[in-house]
Amino acid sequence: MLCRALLILILAAITPAAAFASCGSEHCPIDMGLLWQESTLTFDLSQQYIDQNQPRVGTHNAVVGAIPSAENEVRTVSRITSAHAMYQPAGGWTLGATLPFVSRYHEHIHDAGGTPELQRWNFTGVGDLEVQGSRTFKSGAEGTRYHLTGGFKAPTGVKHVEEFNGDEPEPPARPGNGAWGAIAGAGAQWSLSTKMLGGAYGAMPIRISVLGRANARGTERYRVGSELQTNLGISYPVARSVEMLLSGDLRVRAKDDVGDTDAEPGHTGGTCAFVSPGLRVSPMAKTAFYGIVQLPVYQRVNGINLVSDFNLYLGVTRAAL
Repeated sequence: MLCRALLILILAAITPAAAFASCGSEHCPIDMGLLWQESTLTFDLSQQYIDQNQPRVGTHNAVVGAIPSAENEVRTVSRITSAHAMYQPAGGWTLGATLPFVSRYHEHIHDAGGTPELQRWNFTGVGDLEVQGSRTFKSGAEGTRYHLTGGFKAPTGVKHVEEFNGDEPEPPARPGNGAWGAIAGAGAQWSLSTKMLGGAYGAMPIRISVLGRANARGTERYRVGSELQTNLGISYPVARSVEMLLSGDLRVRAKDDVGDTDAEPGHTGGTCAFVSPGLRVSPMAKTAFYGIVQLPVYQRVNGINLVSDFNLYLGVTRAAL
């Protein structure tokens, strides 16, 4: 089963992708798995830190303005606090909702009139609500599960921020982009038995999932490119209350349709792949704390765009019922 999961991830990673995107100012995909499958209601609060301070052309680092444009990106720092609730009624169904709160610094050089102007924004606001539902199916093999997922993103976030000399940052950089989105995917989980410290045996889940997103037009008729996410995650039980986490994360995104804005679609989209090691500790029943660092192993952007050296995730999970 492990060989099969690895093969699926490799095939997804090498599939040809024309005009697909890098991770932008939004969060990048990550797999952490489900802690307590028997819990009816679970809450999670997480903090993401993403500092995109490195311009990139294709697969190589570059300097700001290496490909001149009307807006030369300099830096975007995102601190995203996400509240997530998950409800699991009987029958293999899972319903989840996530609402982010975005704190972001964005900086670029505006050069449309031939006179470069450094523009900076520092803003906060509620982001777009995301709702997903999943149906899990058990196979004949013990510990094997498959699931189908569907959902949507709603335009609940702040669509406008304070202007800098009459300008706002491009819609995708704001807390909410004003667009509805559709989500669909599928995945599988296998559970293996492995020896922990002390000699006892525990379950080691291996998960793989594929998720697609399609976006409608939003603020200023801007449409963020459709994207595909693939995740392979493993949770290794070091002890009863300690897990080592490892996730392989791939995201490909099509170029944006910039609508009525003056953004350049040739500088949007690309491919990013990450390896994400982490640790999850459960010091008390039904409560867990985790930390994950997301390290890029491949980043290809269309035109020129910003990338980060790493992304950091910290959070706490609590099962209420």
